[in-house]
Amino acid sequence: MEQVDSETYNVSSGETITLTVVAHKVDEDVVVSFSGRGIDPDSDDPASYTFKIVSKPPSQFADIECHFSSKDDDTSFYQFFVQGSKGGGKFTSSSIRKQDSDWDTNLQFTIAA
Repeated sequence: MEQVDSETYNVSSGETITLTVVAHKVDEDVVVSFSGRGIDPDSDDPASYTFKIVSKPPSQFADIECHFSSKDDDTSFYQFFVQGSKGGGKFTSSSIRKQDSDWDTNLQFTIAA
């Protein structure tokens, strides 16, 4: 796996992706879907999700939706990390902060030739 930017990655068909969501100053309240299907975390604290890249379509997306309550500190945020089973390392991805106007993000995984 290769990181193109904080939300875009080049991957191989058949590669298993691990997405880790670390909550800072907020109770974990996250929904993750891949290719339009919700997925459950493999572990909690931090939440970890795995999904497999299929051969088609050439670009596949993980959608991450976060929630903050009015009681959460204004400086609270979620940080995302991404790692592929075929190497490349663990990448720091985007983050979502309570003060952001949008509390969801999409990660793009493109099959590289």
